Amino acid sequence: MQTRTLKEIHEDVPPDFYDTSMKVNLIQRVWHRRRFHWISGLVSEVNGSVLDIGCDGGNLTEIVAAKTGARQVVGIDISHETVAYSKNKLPQVHFAVGHAEALPFQDAAFDMIFCSEVLEHVERPDKLLAEMKRCLKKDGYCIVEVPTENLVFKSIWFFWTRFGPGKAWHHAHVVDFRGDLLHRLVKEAGFRIERESVFMGMLRAAKITPA
Repeated sequence: MQTRTLKEIHEDVPPDFYDTSMKVNLIQRVWHRRRFHWISGLVSEVNGSVLDIGCDGGNLTEIVAAKTGARQVVGIDISHETVAYSKNKLPQVHFAVGHAEALPFQDAAFDMIFCSEVLEHVERPDKLLAEMKRCLKKDGYCIVEVPTENLVFKSIWFFWTRFGPGKAWHHAHVVDFRGDLLHRLVKEAGFRIERESVFMGMLRAAKITPA
């Protein structure tokens, strides 16, 4: 059986997937609202420009834009349909199509880079982190979020993607971030962790700065 590309996998996911899920599913609505509140606690004010990598439907892009108060907010995603949807939803944000492992931006272009639940979706998370380092200003910061890959997460992910509403995400995770993998990759990319937080034992987020 031929393996689908990352782009093909993500274009199986409707652009309004999370917006619709939160409207019709109480569990999804509560989960994501609490998650949004949790991760926004790591976001600090930015007097400049912000990049949201893997912006999807713009839910977190909108939250980051409001929390940072940034003058310019850019969102990038691999899916053309998702970018078109996000542009219509948030016309004040500049959205573009691009690959996270080869960001189409100049060096030191952003004061803050947000990367939520993306590293586990790319074949070379080390390249993505290197690109984030390249595009970040020396005094800037990044926020990265990945699954903890513990038994609870894996069990819920298995049933959600095979029997639940998350079937479109089946096979979308290509890297397992169990153990200290995130810490090692962050360090190898030239970052240090300033602050770290875990959400309900299932998601791990870190605020990182250039070392």
